[in-house]
Amino acid sequence: MTKEEKKRREFIKKMAGLGVLGLAAAAGIYSARHLKAEELKLRPPGAVEEDQFLALCIKCGQCLQVCPYDSIILEGLDGKAGVGTAYIDPDRRGCYLCKAFPCILACPSGALDHEKDDIKYVHMGMAVIVNEKACLALYNKPVPDSAIDAIYEHSLALSKEERREKKIKDEANPSEKRELQVELLKKLEKFRGKDCTICADLCPYHPDPSLAIGMVAKNGGYIPEIREKCVGCGACVELCPTDVLKIVPRATYEEIYGKRG
Repeated sequence: MTKEEKKRREFIKKMAGLGVLGLAAAAGIYSARHLKAEELKLRPPGAVEEDQFLALCIKCGQCLQVCPYDSIILEGLDGKAGVGTAYIDPDRRGCYLCKAFPCILACPSGALDHEKDDIKYVHMGMAVIVNEKACLALYNKPVPDSAIDAIYEHSLALSKEERREKKIKDEANPSEKRELQVELLKKLEKFRGKDCTICADLCPYHPDPSLAIGMVAKNGGYIPEIREKCVGCGACVELCPTDVLKIVPRATYEEIYGKRG
């Protein structure tokens, strides 16, 4: 690791500890390398390097159309050079790492690399803990209803009535998109009123989520631990009841946490 890489890693670690504003500053490290976007966005799986992505993405929205979880959105007018390009806002909807990666297969321009349609190639960014004291698991507190209810609002495959009532209705021939989003909600419902381990238990990294995140004991409770296989998909950010976690786009495990051993 070069001296510059070490400095960048230490700076990111420091910024991550300062919360959301710190993360924005940390992300600026990467933006400065590209000088094409004011803020580095979390790109879909398979995204090539940011400067190449901005050059190759033709803003067609095909990745958005095939995403089973409605995770992908297009950059608005404030995106400047990146306007119209595909990105993910994990506060709105994380990526759930579909095994077939339809977003990659649908990309016609190479902005999402067709050779990287396997989980071993996916690296979107890195999760960081920005508000440890807010973690429910640290105090053995149960998951509030409001936290579960909020995810219904993110599930666009549901009807307006289902989202309003927080209740799934039977459907004769559901689409694959609906089935997947309903399956996620059913898994989440099991945590209603129970001790919170949502970030670790619902991590979509496959085949073994514990390689990406796990719960570790601390002060009589538990906190999440980000591990080397984290790909920065943002599912933990979306599902966390109290905004404990954030994603630093494009960051690596080594830059945030250093090498183990």
